[in-house]
Amino acid sequence: MDAGVFALQAVLIFAVAFIYSNLGLGGGLLFVPILLSTGVASSDVAVPVSLTFTIATASSSVINHHRHGLVDYRLGSLLVAGALAGALLGTSFTLFVLDERGFKAFFTTVLLAFGVYMLHDWVRNARSVDADDPSKLSRPRVAGTAAATTGSGFLSGSMGIGGGLVNVPLLVYGLGRRTRLAIGTSSLLIIPTAAVGLGAYLVELAARPAGFVAPPEFFLIPILMPIVFVGAYVGSRWGLRRLKTRSVALLFILVLFVAAAKLVLDLL
Repeated sequence: MDAGVFALQAVLIFAVAFIYSNLGLGGGLLFVPILLSTGVASSDVAVPVSLTFTIATASSSVINHHRHGLVDYRLGSLLVAGALAGALLGTSFTLFVLDERGFKAFFTTVLLAFGVYMLHDWVRNARSVDADDPSKLSRPRVAGTAAATTGSGFLSGSMGIGGGLVNVPLLVYGLGRRTRLAIGTSSLLIIPTAAVGLGAYLVELAARPAGFVAPPEFFLIPILMPIVFVGAYVGSRWGLRRLKTRSVALLFILVLFVAAAKLVLDLL
């Protein structure tokens, strides 16, 4: 790979990890487009590589949010089963159902749908994001949310993202958790979810007639994964001290639409 392209990859994924570690997201929404735009040939290679970066981002975020008491481990343990099941379904969906153009179209649709929803919510700003609402943490709501996290796992397995775009709204709007606690807990959920999705991709590779042959692009993992970890660690540490949730949310909405626009151009 050209040194200039590699340097661009390193800078972009560092920036993504820096920002996304503050949002309860793994970064795959932008990791995958970055990889596909900088030399990784196909989605079935970009997605597992992105999942390793997602694990690194979420791990760094959990470390810093844990230090501030902003990770609910008990709630995370109740929600993780659905996310893991969804990750397996999503991985199968990408490997056996979607072709390359279908993958990009599907990814673009998801980006736009969440972008429109988040922009509407940001403009409306009708909910206080600074306090928990204990009345929403009921058994039926927790059970329903646990089932709904199947969707976050599906997104993780199918698109190489952490699923935080589903986890955070569920925790905030469904269970009444304050935003920073939802972000820390979402990051916790991302780690096993992305790991299961990655494992499913590796099993599929091993089951091929030629046996397990790692794609050449996998060399990016040991080189770029530490950069992702450091970017997320520095970003979440800084963000917990300095960033306001509303400002970061607007930045995320903007980069989300940029990623969607890039994929639309790829389809044309």
